[in-house]
Amino acid sequence: MNLIDLAAIAIILLFVLSGLYKGFMSTLLSIGAYFVSVVFGFIFIRPGASFIMGHKRLFNMMLYYTEGSEFIVNPEYVRTELSSLSTADINGIIESARLPFPMGREIAENIAKEAFADQGIVTLGDYFNQTIVCTFINILVFLLAFAVVRLILGLIINGADYADPFPVLRAHDGLLGGALGLVRGMLALFLIFMLVPIVLTVLGQFDLITNMVDDSLMAGLFYRLNFLLSLAA
Repeated sequence: MNLIDLAAIAIILLFVLSGLYKGFMSTLLSIGAYFVSVVFGFIFIRPGASFIMGHKRLFNMMLYYTEGSEFIVNPEYVRTELSSLSTADINGIIESARLPFPMGREIAENIAKEAFADQGIVTLGDYFNQTIVCTFINILVFLLAFAVVRLILGLIINGADYADPFPVLRAHDGLLGGALGLVRGMLALFLIFMLVPIVLTVLGQFDLITNMVDDSLMAGLFYRLNFLLSLAA
């Protein structure tokens, strides 16, 4: 257990306490708002990513800071055309690159279907660069759209006591709210851990950060098995 695990546990405890305080119905509505915000986050990925890619200065800045080709261990492969590499060669290069999830998977899929051929992109390094920056943008757009929608829904949900019409619910309101707070905390961690590939892409050269993620028990669940991350990428 390391600092990442301790921080994750602290976040879950905060959500449990929030559930105990706010009660069952308010916490349940917050979970509902979470999923509504997730849906809108996915809806806005494509138009949001297209908007960013249409602004060359912004896109090039993101491309500069992500620099996916730096993950390629052997610099000779950076300018190598895909046509001169076998599938086994490509898979070996991707494996040795120690890419953050789900970057490696996305690169392999894009290479297999020649996703950027219409843009004149043919080298391995450029496929690393283009795939990673596109995945980077998709995650950022999703998180931004989620945050905006969730904020709006939060303003609607907060400020009312939803347990008043239900006397039976009122008797166990705090306990039930705490239980749902646990669920809400876990859902929040799936969202927070979507930032991990962004951090590892920008700061992946720092082994301390990479090792902390690799050694984290929580990262094994909320990062590597992150259903939001798999869908958003």
